[in-house]
Amino acid sequence: MREWLLPSRTMRRRILPPAIGLVYIAAIALLGGLRPDHVLVGLLGMLDLYNEKTRLFLRLFFPFMATGAVYDSMRYFYWEGIAGRVHVAEPYFFEKRWFGVAGQTLNEFFAEHHWPALDLACGFAYLVFVGEYLAVAFGLFFLRRNAMVRALAVAFLVVNLLGFATYFLYPAAPPWYVAQYGLGPAQLDIHPAAAAAGRFDALLGTHFFDRVYGRGVDVYGAYPSLHVAYPRIALWAVFSEPKLRWARAPAAAFFALMCLSAVYLQHHYVTDVVLGVAYAAAAIGLVAQCSAASASSAQPEASGSPSAVASRSASA
Repeated sequence: MREWLLPSRTMRRRILPPAIGLVYIAAIALLGGLRPDHVLVGLLGMLDLYNEKTRLFLRLFFPFMATGAVYDSMRYFYWEGIAGRVHVAEPYFFEKRWFGVAGQTLNEFFAEHHWPALDLACGFAYLVFVGEYLAVAFGLFFLRRNAMVRALAVAFLVVNLLGFATYFLYPAAPPWYVAQYGLGPAQLDIHPAAAAAGRFDALLGTHFFDRVYGRGVDVYGAYPSLHVAYPRIALWAVFSEPKLRWARAPAAAFFALMCLSAVYLQHHYVTDVVLGVAYAAAAIGLVAQCSAASASSAQPEASGSPSAVASRSASA
């Protein structure tokens, strides 16, 4: 606790990290829409000045902060970027052709057949899906598995950047939009909706999803399902860490529940779920490849050493 709570007397201070945070706050203030959470994120740069532990925390978790900043920034250009290019009917008919059930999509089936227990379970999963990812990251951090924390954080940033790019390359209407507005031209004056997740709030008398989706931007971000991608990457992390073997079964169960929830709650098609798993696999593969390359370059062998000669011989 002393390492966390007391300021360092020997650590060399740097101006760049806190300066970046302050510039971020100033930029949002100039662009408009500054909120307390923007100020909090910007002030996290001050962690770099306090002590070695807080600096390490900032360095390892910075990709999470960057992801939030990138997502929030889309509100300034999202609608202009997708105007006239939203796909409404194509994703629906593709889903119906490949994953249809009795002449309807699985979303339409669940719209007619739903149960309170499943409403609660799926709603809970949709509320905590980011929390589960962060819980794995914090668990690895306190186990001092810093390399794995870094990989998990970078994979989070990568899969989100891939997803955000897809939102602009192929903006796709989610199932709840089709159910509410039909298959005609996309409307550009609407906000994200809680869809069937609203049943969770109705059962408990809460307003969680109204607040969550009230700040959303990506109405036409059905492709891919990042709700599914996050628990898939978290599953990879717990299976990669022997000390988290106890979490493997819960992580696998949560991943399966999230795949169901995305469709059951009318937020994604089965197609989106498949794409979410694929995007997660791509992020994992990219991070693993970069980590392996970094580890290899960090331990160079002398060209004339016996091990290097043996390695070249084996390659030949």
